[in-house]
Amino acid sequence: MTERTTSRVHRLLCGTDDTRLRASLRILIALVVTFTGALGGSVLVTEVPLSPLYEPLFGHLLALVAVLVAMVVLSRYVDHRPLSAYGFDLSLRWGLDVIAGLVVGIGLVGLAFVLNDQRGVVTVVGELSSGASSSFLFGVGVAVVGWLFVGLWEETIFRGLFLKNAAEGLASRGLSPLATTFGALLSSSLVYGFLHGPLGSNPDEVSLLYSLVMTSVMGGLFGLAYVLSGELALPVGLHMGINFAEHTLFFGPPDGVLPAVLRVEHAVTGERIQFQSIDPEVILPVFLVGYATIVVWAYLWNGSDAFDVSVDRPEQPS
Repeated sequence: MTERTTSRVHRLLCGTDDTRLRASLRILIALVVTFTGALGGSVLVTEVPLSPLYEPLFGHLLALVAVLVAMVVLSRYVDHRPLSAYGFDLSLRWGLDVIAGLVVGIGLVGLAFVLNDQRGVVTVVGELSSGASSSFLFGVGVAVVGWLFVGLWEETIFRGLFLKNAAEGLASRGLSPLATTFGALLSSSLVYGFLHGPLGSNPDEVSLLYSLVMTSVMGGLFGLAYVLSGELALPVGLHMGINFAEHTLFFGPPDGVLPAVLRVEHAVTGERIQFQSIDPEVILPVFLVGYATIVVWAYLWNGSDAFDVSVDRPEQPS
């Protein structure tokens, strides 16, 4: 291979101002490693005789293992940054942010339930249902652990790995810090929405486009929490709280295997109700409350410094 050809290949893979792989390739590696592990785990779970109660738990555990492997590989060999730089600077503050996110997430779903109930949209078809568990409390414990796994693996891939690398890639194109941060936040949210929309599960009467848009808006909420806090704790707590409150507290599917305080269905269609696919006159104000709450929380912790955002600086591992 000639020196000129080598230079072209290097420019194609790494660009001109960075010795690392291009940000888009780093993101692709993270997604491929993570979802290969997650899909492989899903196949493995179906081959093992497990109670339906445990299948999601082990599936998400394997996905978490896969994303942690991807993060370690990227940190050491590709991104060249310490693991803490992705948002795992563990501390008391980190734990408090998880709890705060959990409370806010549960509150948002509770608000959506109250608004839907006032509009006569929900019909409660079961209370304190144990699902596939022989014990309601034990089943709730399994659900809590499972949703923690979900929050950890999805926020690590979509925010810690995707958003951070996307910001670096956009910054290398000469964009301003604000444009860089917004572009990274938007792109990570759209990919998150796409993978949870057309490739996810949503009620039959909800269009895939609507599911894509609303799930992207929810991803933007998680991304904003990451950008303003600089850590994964707040988005992990938010993600966990929303999932737990939706499936276990307020909008339990009528035929769900996980325990649920309330099992509800849509009063008109009889379908299950998905949080982010609720009618726009309810879910948009709820998301607006969520965005405002995250901004206020960030300001209370860090004052105006919380809005001096920059997630595009390369960091070297110690």
